[in-house]
Amino acid sequence: MDHRILIGAPNRLDGAALSGGSWAAGMPLSNLKTREFSRRARSTDTTPAAATFTLDFGKPRELRILALIAHNCSLTAKVRYEVSEASNFSTRLYDVTVDVWGGFPTAPWDINALEWENDNFWLGTYDQEDLEGFTPTSSHIMPAEITGRYLRVTILDELNDDDFVEVGRVFAGPAVSPTINYAWGGTLGYEIATAVEQSLGGNEFFDVREPVRIFRFALQHLTDDEGFGIFLELVRRYGVHGEVFIVPEPLDAFNGIRRNFLGRMRQPGALEQVGWMNGGSAHSIAFEIKELR
Repeated sequence: MDHRILIGAPNRLDGAALSGGSWAAGMPLSNLKTREFSRRARSTDTTPAAATFTLDFGKPRELRILALIAHNCSLTAKVRYEVSEASNFSTRLYDVTVDVWGGFPTAPWDINALEWENDNFWLGTYDQEDLEGFTPTSSHIMPAEITGRYLRVTILDELNDDDFVEVGRVFAGPAVSPTINYAWGGTLGYEIATAVEQSLGGNEFFDVREPVRIFRFALQHLTDDEGFGIFLELVRRYGVHGEVFIVPEPLDAFNGIRRNFLGRMRQPGALEQVGWMNGGSAHSIAFEIKELR
């Protein structure tokens, strides 16, 4: 795995059969297939046997990015991902347990800068205030693409104060990456939709809305195969409506909750022929990805 950007698509969740675990009648697993993140799947309790589910893709599918979106996992939560060709997972192609929020190994954590009362004093990761105000997204980037029919997700969060686990959406799918990383000048920002009204007396009133992440970047020096066969094809297939999962820096696990998100292409650019490279054309294309809610 290296530093090059990953663009995940398609999301294999929607074509998969869901099963397993114990989920509330009014908030079933099928809610994961809606794009309304407020319609969540909720486990009946926090035991691993309840907070688990299996995706059956119907046939072997390539996977590179796995993510839980709009979840309520606590600071100490972990998630186990298993990929198998057997429905009972008697053999596994992939099996890993990771921190939901990015933990101690990648945290720039200084115990001397924290107070005893801080939520993260013993955790070496985020505190609760860090996690407020945006859609919680936990992403796992597999070291290489794995092809399997079954994916089992088990959320390990028995200390969750809510006494249940909720998830609004899951991403499970392959990803594409350019030979040469995106150009300098890429930007990550927030689109602020808060409405402001002013009274005759000059007082201001705010209808506060959650900021939406916007990532803009350009891919340059693409070969013919990359330009026409991968990235222009990405635009054709997913347009401005299809889901894409953006990972600007696969090796930045700690900042993944800030940088990685499920979105859609808002301003897919045209493929521009910019020169010659290795006996063929060199191409450039720009993207603007807006976070989905």
